[in-house]
Amino acid sequence: MTTIPPATGANPDRACLHHEFHVQANIARVQPDEDADGMPKAFVAEISISCGQCGEPFRFSGLSAGLSYAHPMVDVAETTLHAPIRPASADPDFGMGLPGFAIRRTV
Repeated sequence: MTTIPPATGANPDRACLHHEFHVQANIARVQPDEDADGMPKAFVAEISISCGQCGEPFRFSGLSAGLSYAHPMVDVAETTLHAPIRPASADPDFGMGLPGFAIRRTV
């Protein structure tokens, strides 16, 4: 895979078939306030995808905008997925109950 700088957007005068992809993934740890050395309260995977040829960003479809530790959401541009994750050994409610936010469109 070739890494190129992200483009500002698609070029409508030059169609790209998007045969190659660039994936950026980060893992965020939500640390407890009182003990920065202990087990985090939650983990979140942040994933962005762009075309490896033209740099056009891809959007994640069908998700609400915001941040939740209970279910996946996207940023306002729909180009970054925020997905809560947990260690396989953690309880299913790991990370639940933490505050988040949602952005709603009004018409």
